[in-house]
Amino acid sequence: MNIKHLVNLSAGHPFRESIQHAFDGDTAVVQLKDVDPEKGLDSTQLYRVHLTGRKSPDYLQQGDILFIGRGYRIFAVLVDQDLQPTVAGSHFFILRVRPNKQAVRPDYLVWYINHKQAQRYFAQHIAGSALPHVTRTTLENLPILVPPLAVQEHIVKLHHCRLKEKALLEKLIEKKKQLIDGLLDKTLELYQEDKT
Repeated sequence: MNIKHLVNLSAGHPFRESIQHAFDGDTAVVQLKDVDPEKGLDSTQLYRVHLTGRKSPDYLQQGDILFIGRGYRIFAVLVDQDLQPTVAGSHFFILRVRPNKQAVRPDYLVWYINHKQAQRYFAQHIAGSALPHVTRTTLENLPILVPPLAVQEHIVKLHHCRLKEKALLEKLIEKKKQLIDGLLDKTLELYQEDKT
């Protein structure tokens, strides 16, 4: 089964100019700076704008998937909270699970897109050499394995546990580095020449 049978796919909101933050803006915008393949969507620093143009905004909904298909990191993140009114910038494809496709979880699709099997598919079908990108057709034709919902839930939970463990280990490594650097600095102080 291809992903196009499970989701409705649309492009992010078209902006004619660069996005400038407006403190009194009525709409928030998700940009590339706001997403990370492991940390997901960081909604704390979203720019606010006044939308103009003829296209009516397609506001993001909880459960939407933002796909980043340009550059050297191809990945997806989940909109895991209600962000109304918020749009995604034009660098994103937005995947929304079809209402009649209750047999697939959005968080599972995010995991699958970021998993090595899908990443191999993208690497084989990437377009462009100066700026690699995944075309809409390539994304629509991504083959998806859809296990039962209970299995999807287990996969997602295990993945989240792995990410939490990684974050904790990174913090531990940084704390250990600070401790050792402090001890080494104190050791060196013993051998400094007395300047008095």
